[in-house]
Amino acid sequence: MSFDLDTEQLLTSSQISTVVGGWSVAVARALDSLGCDGDRLLKDAGIDLQQKLDVNARFSANHTRKLWQLALIETGQEDIGLQVAQFVCPTTFHALGFSLWASNSLMDALQRMVRFDLLLNDGCTLSISPATNNQYRFSMEVKLAETQALVVPTGVDYFLGAVVKMFRDMSMPLFSPSSVHLSRPTPTQPDAWKDYFQCPVHFESESNYLIFDAAELTATLATGNSQLAEQNDKLVEDYLAKMQMQDICGQVRSALIELMPLGITTMDGIAESLSIPARTLKYKLNQQGTTLQQLRDKIREELARQYLQHSPQSFTQIAYSLGFSDPAHFNRAFKRWSGETPTAYRKRTNGSP
Repeated sequence: MSFDLDTEQLLTSSQISTVVGGWSVAVARALDSLGCDGDRLLKDAGIDLQQKLDVNARFSANHTRKLWQLALIETGQEDIGLQVAQFVCPTTFHALGFSLWASNSLMDALQRMVRFDLLLNDGCTLSISPATNNQYRFSMEVKLAETQALVVPTGVDYFLGAVVKMFRDMSMPLFSPSSVHLSRPTPTQPDAWKDYFQCPVHFESESNYLIFDAAELTATLATGNSQLAEQNDKLVEDYLAKMQMQDICGQVRSALIELMPLGITTMDGIAESLSIPARTLKYKLNQQGTTLQQLRDKIREELARQYLQHSPQSFTQIAYSLGFSDPAHFNRAFKRWSGETPTAYRKRTNGSP
């Protein structure tokens, strides 16, 4: 079986996402086990080998995209993502790995992944929600940069495979989801996925998610240690704070979220809160390929969807909390973002009147 290099263009700085650096060690170990030179492929993908063992390193979507492509070509194995997943360990996911392994239940671990999904990979959003028949759905929503997914199908295989591998380590070797749903095209040898997950696997689904039995998720784990988990949670929080402060877009995002309820959304207001001259802030955002208005609109849309779906606040309260001077302006903006009114969106997503 042969694979061709993806001809898609590299993502620009305004589109980029990053993955926690421990991922590179798991990939290299898996490739070495298959008779390949893992370090050589990491280098060919543009990864600085000196950063491979740096616990604070992060690698961009351009690195991960190219490395998965090279691994597919080098090994000729379309399930390479699942094979890499078998090499994950607590250190793969920075301090979060230790929080996960010390969680009191698998549900507790899933909730930690959702809470700290930015650490794992900021190119996707994780969520957990009730499903039918006493089951839960753990979803991995891949973000898009224009028409390109920030996480390629092999990367999705790897992450969901890693979740199941971790749960087997934490609970019992024969643990398996009730079902697996992947948006990727059906592979040539789908049995490799069924053998790995030990459950029905559905390809070409609308989204990527695992279905778990509720009783298995909520069972108490013998390895649970709340104190150890909380100590590592604090390390994760510190890591994320530093990560966001290093990113001008992250700084502006944090400032907007804090200041929008006060009605402060202008360049001068945000620049003052960050102690940066407005002209300098505008220049830095331009370097990242974005503007304050674009960031503001994106944050408003994200928060508006969350508030409408999960908060009992009135539309007027939501409008003012997002920095709109008039609820009518919020209504028009939300319809522009979603194609429907706030009333219709709330009714469709949670059945509220």
